[in-house]
Amino acid sequence: MEKTKVCIWLDSELHAYLNRARGDELTIPQYIRLILKQKMKSSAKRKSKSVASDPFSYYIINHEVIPDDLKEYADLLIEWWPIRKKKGASCTQSVANRIFNTLRSFPSQDRKEALEKAITAGWKDIYPVKKGYKPEEPKNNHPASRVFTAKGGFQ
Repeated sequence: MEKTKVCIWLDSELHAYLNRARGDELTIPQYIRLILKQKMKSSAKRKSKSVASDPFSYYIINHEVIPDDLKEYADLLIEWWPIRKKKGASCTQSVANRIFNTLRSFPSQDRKEALEKAITAGWKDIYPVKKGYKPEEPKNNHPASRVFTAKGGFQ
């Protein structure tokens, strides 16, 4: 790796701060190189994360990013997305596509209810609506539902 010599002029105030901050274990050039390497790493991390081309990386999404077949649920999706983001869930285009596919896999009558439950419960994901495990019993089978008359007895 090729090295370049750099000469800088510092005010006495900056020089005094530099001497205090670097401590006794590093020389001034070592300390300056360390600071520059740390800045370089942090700016590289910021650049990779700040890909603003993903419309789902924001707290607020709009109707335009929701697929046409799910437009009727757009208001619920727009209301739920910030809840998901605040909970620390990953919010990217690929995750949004997975959620859209999951929503499409639900029966159409359950999609709205699944989104409403996710909003009210503060869930990071959407889940299928659970139906009751017991079938509903007909109400006419109970003995108390029979009518007693004096003429005909129980009918």
